[in-house]
Amino acid sequence: MSGKSRSKVWAVIGGSLVVVGLLIRLAIAFGGSHQSTTTTVSPPPTDDGAMTVKPGDYSPPRYICEHLDFKEFASVFQLQGVRDGYNTGLEPEVVSGSMCKQPMSRGGTNLVNVTVHCSAWRDVDKAIDEFGGLEALDGSPEAVTGLGDQAFRYRAPNGPTVGMKVRAGNLGCEVEAEPGAPLTDAEIDGSFTAMTQLLQTLIPKLGPVKAP
Repeated sequence: MSGKSRSKVWAVIGGSLVVVGLLIRLAIAFGGSHQSTTTTVSPPPTDDGAMTVKPGDYSPPRYICEHLDFKEFASVFQLQGVRDGYNTGLEPEVVSGSMCKQPMSRGGTNLVNVTVHCSAWRDVDKAIDEFGGLEALDGSPEAVTGLGDQAFRYRAPNGPTVGMKVRAGNLGCEVEAEPGAPLTDAEIDGSFTAMTQLLQTLIPKLGPVKAP
């Protein structure tokens, strides 16, 4: 083979190598560019708090005066005047309810105001926490059995008021008797008995919610 022929062969081989090299560079560049535009989307964070809410069986009570006549107190006091009430709940997405007040007479002008207040919490655990927290605010609480899931009665430490609180699931109810002057022991015992009977009658009227 002549020198001129060999030169042509090497020229062809060299050109081929250049083309192959260019193709390799383009493939690498294209692959790197494609990889750089690929993004990984993370799933949105979950709201763990929403998963922990345990709704109760009781809906927020409304107009509980319609369920009350306060006859349970007839053997202790005399009803006087008309009962009055309103719905409550500054945070309806958390808790709301209703209250009802009835004035009663101990004879003469000595009055006792009996108030009933019931609220339903959106979360059962919150109802349990708040029930325990409220208990600590009242004087000399005594456990009451056979009424709801938790119940206690108390005498207010700084006044003549006596009361009873009960929790049934996510529902909390309280009855208070607030006299103008301290009650006698007989009136206190009679009030506690009347409160127990009132709550035993009232709570079933407020629920629980029946499944469709």
